[in-house]
Amino acid sequence: MSSDLMIEAINISKIYQIYDKPSMRLKQFIAGNKRKLYKEFVALNKINISVTKGTTVGIVGRNGSGKSTLLQIIAGTLNPTFGEVNVKGRVAALLELGAGFNPEFTGKENIYLNASILGLEQNEVKKRYNEILEFSEIGNFIDQPVKTYSSGMFVRLAFSVITLTDPDIIIIDEALSVGDEKFQRKCYNHLDSLKERGCTILFVSHSMKTVEQICDYAYLLDGGQLIGEGEPKEVIDKYHLLLYSQENDHLKLINNKKEESGSTVMIENKIQEDTDFVFDTHQQPTKIGQVSLYDSSGQESYVYNSGDLCRISIKIDSTLPQNDISVGIKLKTTHGIEVYGTSTIYYDDMKIDIDQNSTLTVVFEQHVSLVPGSYHLSIAVAKKVGKNDMIYLDKLSDYLLIKIEEIPLTGTGIANLKSSIQVLEG
Repeated sequence: MSSDLMIEAINISKIYQIYDKPSMRLKQFIAGNKRKLYKEFVALNKINISVTKGTTVGIVGRNGSGKSTLLQIIAGTLNPTFGEVNVKGRVAALLELGAGFNPEFTGKENIYLNASILGLEQNEVKKRYNEILEFSEIGNFIDQPVKTYSSGMFVRLAFSVITLTDPDIIIIDEALSVGDEKFQRKCYNHLDSLKERGCTILFVSHSMKTVEQICDYAYLLDGGQLIGEGEPKEVIDKYHLLLYSQENDHLKLINNKKEESGSTVMIENKIQEDTDFVFDTHQQPTKIGQVSLYDSSGQESYVYNSGDLCRISIKIDSTLPQNDISVGIKLKTTHGIEVYGTSTIYYDDMKIDIDQNSTLTVVFEQHVSLVPGSYHLSIAVAKKVGKNDMIYLDKLSDYLLIKIEEIPLTGTGIANLKSSIQVLEG
């Protein structure tokens, strides 16, 4: 093991035996290797990771991907079925709410208990007791049994103990998400100071913003397999593609069926009531062709994380020349509430002409700062008639369905205004 390596996991596998009922365990014990009365569940399959001194490494993945299992093996609270783990120095782990604490003991008693598990002598704990108490902000509750604590109080005390006992390695499994925002900021600031002193940090989080901000490196797990590693931003992009892949395929299928059937208007009457446009019922020489949605990496996508960049590419085909046409888009909720609409007509310097028997592409690019939900996209091509009137050359109402996700959820409504919340004393 290199002198700079603090954590090295080599071909780590964890396999659980799943029995249909408890009595089958006894039967398996009696049968030995002659019969196999269980199913195998592979929680981890040949995982290799390495973490160098003073770095912060994030492990991301969907629920059930094996993240927590891997952290438990590295922390030493779980043995691997196969493989080897080498860890250098004192390890402090905050794996789950209540781990390492006796609910019947007071907060003070648990400080001494937990610190002794980490290898500290009683006199060392006494020197740091006031610092731990002050950081945790528990106050007089320190003399109460921890079973009476709220989840936030529990995390504050546990985090204070593991970080203020000079560990060489800190392992955290999503526990900080329980605390309030003020304490979370305090924790992350403290982790930064520990990192500057050479502490190595390994943690699991579903907050991709946090992973990107504080991590030097990241690993991506899925189905017990290590499927990606590298710079946090690159790993997060892969994670989002993985997270939305199945749902994206489902929405793509729905949108293709809508396109093939020509069924575009769910709330057409309402749309016409809300606009001054009138539809040109004559033969349409100018039509909307292919409409495609792409994410920031150029991949076709119908599922986005709130705030992601979305590119809407619209092809316009025309058999006749058209001058000064406009192209517009509109997003509505599934209940018909208009979320946002825009058109090239609002941009005075954007004059669009199209030649006979030709095609042009108009690309709308915007960040979908919306709360989670499903939204319908409508597209229209129009032409000015006279001074104030417009006619549709073509219109596709509720043509595509897109979905917005947010992990973790931070608000409700329609628009995501990206609030920042502070709690100030006095």
